[in-house]
Amino acid sequence: MLEDQVTYLLQRYLGNYVLGLNRETLKISVWKGDVELTNMQLKPEALNSLNLPVKVKAGFLGSVKLKVPWSRLGQEPVLVYLDHIFILAEPATQVEDLSEDAVQEAKKSRVMEIEAKLVERLHQKKSEMVSYLISIRK
Repeated sequence: MLEDQVTYLLQRYLGNYVLGLNRETLKISVWKGDVELTNMQLKPEALNSLNLPVKVKAGFLGSVKLKVPWSRLGQEPVLVYLDHIFILAEPATQVEDLSEDAVQEAKKSRVMEIEAKLVERLHQKKSEMVSYLISIRK
Protein backbone atom coordinates (compact mmCIF):
# COMPACT_ATOMS: atom_id res chain seq x y z
CA MET A 1 0.00 0.00 0.00
CA LEU A 2 2.76 2.46 0.90
CA GLU A 3 4.66 1.43 -2.22
CA ASP A 4 1.60 2.30 -4.32
CA GLN A 5 1.33 5.77 -2.78
CA VAL A 6 5.04 6.50 -3.17
CA THR A 7 5.00 5.13 -6.72
CA TYR A 8 2.07 7.40 -7.58
CA LEU A 9 3.84 10.49 -6.21
CA LEU A 10 7.12 9.63 -7.91
CA GLN A 11 5.31 8.99 -11.19
CA ARG A 12 3.63 12.37 -10.86
CA TYR A 13 6.91 14.24 -10.33
CA LEU A 14 9.45 12.10 -12.20
CA GLY A 15 7.22 10.52 -14.85
CA ASN A 16 8.01 13.22 -17.41
CA TYR A 17 11.71 12.45 -17.16
CA VAL A 18 12.12 8.69 -16.77
CA LEU A 19 10.73 5.47 -18.20
CA GLY A 20 10.07 2.34 -16.20
CA LEU A 21 8.88 3.96 -13.01
CA ASN A 22 6.89 1.18 -11.37
CA ARG A 23 6.60 -0.80 -8.18
CA GLU A 24 9.23 -3.33 -9.25
CA THR A 25 11.90 -0.63 -9.56
CA LEU A 26 11.00 0.84 -6.18
CA LYS A 27 12.57 -0.24 -2.90
CA ILE A 28 11.42 1.35 0.33
CA SER A 29 12.74 1.13 3.85
CA VAL A 30 9.99 2.95 5.73
CA TRP A 31 11.72 3.14 9.06
CA LYS A 32 14.95 4.52 7.63
CA GLY A 33 13.13 6.92 5.30
CA ASP A 34 14.90 5.60 2.21
CA VAL A 35 13.38 5.38 -1.23
CA GLU A 36 15.54 3.94 -3.99
CA LEU A 37 14.91 3.65 -7.72
CA THR A 38 17.40 1.73 -9.81
CA ASN A 39 18.15 1.22 -13.50
CA MET A 40 15.91 3.94 -14.89
CA GLN A 41 15.89 4.99 -18.51
CA LEU A 42 15.80 8.73 -19.23
CA LYS A 43 13.16 9.85 -21.72
CA PRO A 44 14.93 11.45 -24.70
CA GLU A 45 12.46 14.35 -24.76
CA ALA A 46 12.85 14.98 -21.00
CA LEU A 47 15.46 17.71 -21.37
CA ASN A 48 14.01 19.35 -24.48
CA SER A 49 12.14 21.91 -22.37
CA LEU A 50 15.50 23.34 -21.27
CA ASN A 51 16.24 24.47 -24.85
CA LEU A 52 19.81 23.22 -24.64
CA PRO A 53 22.02 23.32 -27.75
CA VAL A 54 22.00 19.51 -27.76
CA LYS A 55 19.44 16.85 -28.53
CA VAL A 56 19.32 13.92 -26.12
CA LYS A 57 19.34 10.60 -27.96
CA ALA A 58 19.31 8.31 -24.91
CA GLY A 59 19.91 8.42 -21.19
CA PHE A 60 20.26 6.16 -18.18
CA LEU A 61 20.09 6.71 -14.41
CA GLY A 62 21.83 4.05 -12.36
CA SER A 63 20.02 5.02 -9.19
CA VAL A 64 17.91 7.74 -7.63
CA LYS A 65 17.94 7.69 -3.84
CA LEU A 66 15.65 9.78 -1.67
CA LYS A 67 16.13 10.29 2.04
CA VAL A 68 12.66 11.11 3.36
CA PRO A 69 12.25 12.23 6.97
CA TRP A 70 8.77 10.65 7.25
CA SER A 71 8.18 11.74 10.85
CA ARG A 72 9.32 15.32 10.20
CA LEU A 73 8.06 15.81 6.65
CA GLY A 74 7.80 19.51 5.89
CA GLN A 75 10.22 20.41 8.67
CA GLU A 76 13.33 18.70 7.30
CA PRO A 77 14.44 18.53 3.68
CA VAL A 78 14.00 15.52 1.42
CA LEU A 79 17.46 14.72 0.04
CA VAL A 80 17.85 13.37 -3.51
CA TYR A 81 21.00 11.55 -4.63
CA LEU A 82 21.61 10.69 -8.31
CA ASP A 83 24.24 8.13 -9.23
CA HIS A 84 25.56 6.86 -12.57
CA ILE A 85 23.97 9.34 -14.96
CA PHE A 86 24.74 8.62 -18.60
CA ILE A 87 23.44 10.78 -21.45
CA LEU A 88 24.06 10.34 -25.17
CA ALA A 89 23.52 13.65 -26.95
CA GLU A 90 24.18 15.26 -30.32
CA PRO A 91 24.32 18.91 -31.34
CA ALA A 92 20.92 20.38 -32.06
CA THR A 93 20.56 21.40 -35.71
CA GLN A 94 18.67 24.60 -34.96
CA VAL A 95 21.54 25.99 -32.88
CA GLU A 96 24.11 25.85 -35.69
CA ASP A 97 22.98 29.19 -37.12
CA LEU A 98 23.22 31.03 -33.78
CA SER A 99 26.34 32.78 -32.50
CA GLU A 100 27.97 31.60 -29.28
CA ASP A 101 26.79 34.75 -27.47
CA ALA A 102 23.20 34.15 -28.56
CA VAL A 103 23.36 30.54 -27.37
CA GLN A 104 24.79 31.60 -23.98
CA GLU A 105 22.13 34.31 -23.60
CA ALA A 106 19.37 31.80 -24.44
CA LYS A 107 20.75 29.37 -21.85
CA LYS A 108 20.97 32.08 -19.21
CA SER A 109 17.40 33.28 -19.77
CA ARG A 110 16.07 29.72 -19.73
CA VAL A 111 17.85 28.94 -16.45
CA MET A 112 16.43 32.13 -14.92
CA GLU A 113 12.92 31.12 -16.08
CA ILE A 114 13.26 27.68 -14.55
CA GLU A 115 14.64 29.07 -11.29
CA ALA A 116 11.70 31.48 -11.02
CA LYS A 117 9.23 28.64 -11.60
CA LEU A 118 10.96 26.48 -8.99
CA VAL A 119 10.87 29.27 -6.41
CA GLU A 120 7.19 29.83 -7.16
CA ARG A 121 6.44 26.10 -6.74
CA LEU A 122 8.43 26.01 -3.50
CA HIS A 123 6.39 28.88 -2.06
CA GLN A 124 3.17 27.21 -3.19
CA LYS A 125 4.12 23.85 -1.63
CA LYS A 126 5.23 25.58 1.56
CA SER A 127 1.89 27.38 1.93
CA GLU A 128 0.04 24.13 1.16
CA MET A 129 2.04 22.37 3.89
CA VAL A 130 1.35 25.17 6.38
CA SER A 131 -2.37 24.99 5.57
CA TYR A 132 -2.29 21.22 5.97
CA LEU A 133 -0.49 21.41 9.32
CA ILE A 134 -2.94 24.03 10.58
CA SER A 135 -5.89 21.86 9.56
CA ILE A 136 -4.38 18.87 11.40
CA ARG A 137 -3.94 20.83 14.61
CA LYS A 138 -7.59 21.97 14.65
